[in-house]
Amino acid sequence: MQLGFAIRYRNSLWAPLAIACLVIGVAGRMVLPEIAAAAPSPPDRHGRNYRFAVFNMKQKNRTPDAVIEWLTNNAFDFAVLLEADASVIRAVDRAYPHAANCLENKRRCSTVVISARAPAKIRGLASWDPQNRKSLSAVETVFCLDGQELTIIGAHLSRPWPPFAQNRDLKDLLRHVAASNNRNIIVAGDFNSTPWSFRFRAFDRKLDLTRVTRSLFTWPADRIVPPLLPLDHIFVSRGIRAGAPHTAAANGSDHRPVVMTFSLSQSGDHAHQAVCSTSS
Repeated sequence: MQLGFAIRYRNSLWAPLAIACLVIGVAGRMVLPEIAAAAPSPPDRHGRNYRFAVFNMKQKNRTPDAVIEWLTNNAFDFAVLLEADASVIRAVDRAYPHAANCLENKRRCSTVVISARAPAKIRGLASWDPQNRKSLSAVETVFCLDGQELTIIGAHLSRPWPPFAQNRDLKDLLRHVAASNNRNIIVAGDFNSTPWSFRFRAFDRKLDLTRVTRSLFTWPADRIVPPLLPLDHIFVSRGIRAGAPHTAAANGSDHRPVVMTFSLSQSGDHAHQAVCSTSS
């Protein structure tokens, strides 16, 4: 707009030109590090690798059968589904017999972690609106893998406007992650926020985890043009070696799913494994 103003009113060229350059410079300073960030370390070649996905499948998905086929054919070890339809969860029951939602399966909640193995612990983290519209909708599950605990937190945050709601959600999520006393943590979901927004940058700095999703544009995926914004993110702790994530087909949603492969590091402190009674 400033450049256009400068072209239209040539007598006052320098002021709008300077403002335009300043805005472009600030925006570039915020976005370019996201694009140029180093790729995460690959999973351990000698250990067991696991497949993980996070997908906001959209409550009014146009082709739920495509979602069912995608989940069944890929056979993920763990998947976080957001705005999940109950009929889809039932349809993939054979491939994913264990599902945990953000109300600990006591009532309907569309933020769900599905898996082929039973979680050792489930903790519902939903606020007063578990259907993803006005507050944090999240669930924490703990699994026993290779004699270690793995905590997976699936989260869906409220929309970015009004800003106080999302600020509250991010603070709540920070508190929940801090309360999860585990060296192996994955936090994944639809944050409804770009990584260069001020509130998300502050959250990223405070969270003692590494964000492995870089330059993965996931929304909107139901338009003629490619997705324009990265809204779906995955964070991992130091005990997890995660391969570079990638997006998959939208399957009737307005988001693209994000898929990654990871392994658990075999070194480090194994103090927090009280629920791991068996190795799997």
